[in-house]
Amino acid sequence: MAMWLLIPVKRLEQAKSRLAPAMPPAARIRLAWRLVCRTFRVVRQVPEVRPLVVSADRRVRALARRMGWPVVLDRWEDLNRALAEARQVAVHHGAEALAVLPIDLPGLRAEALWDLLAAGFPDRGLVLVPDRHGHGTNALLVRPPEAIAFCFGPGSLAAFQRQAAALGLPVRLFPHPDLSWDLDTPADWAAWRARAAADVPR
Repeated sequence: MAMWLLIPVKRLEQAKSRLAPAMPPAARIRLAWRLVCRTFRVVRQVPEVRPLVVSADRRVRALARRMGWPVVLDRWEDLNRALAEARQVAVHHGAEALAVLPIDLPGLRAEALWDLLAAGFPDRGLVLVPDRHGHGTNALLVRPPEAIAFCFGPGSLAAFQRQAAALGLPVRLFPHPDLSWDLDTPADWAAWRARAAADVPR
């Protein structure tokens, strides 16, 4: 099975803009870059997927190329349109299934990606990973790759479910402790820092 993994990345200077009340621009850029590097390192440990990086950021695309990964330029700087174009590239190269993974999941581990792959349907279906609030979509896996339209954004979890129901596409919700945390808001950042501090051995 040819499983492609789309990794969308905003321009670093635009990433994590909702964290502005919690940190200045330079700190947000450093955080975004650390998240990119960490995500790439984790994905490199999972040979079962073929990564495809989707970004308008030159630095991000250069890092992906150094790792030997293909890239798609996000010409519109619009997540759903960029993912749709990247999917066409993946399908053209034989993708039989497709996953989408953002870079702002600080708890990401290789084991979590293997768990996501194992949760996939054997023929036709959609796996959705909810965020910890149960509203957003932190990752997905769909087979066949073109079974749905991408609708990431506010309320995306319900939007994906409605779309799948209208298409008769089986859906599996897959909450996962390593994938449920994302860093969108100052509250997310504060909660993650508190959790990380609590996990430090004393």
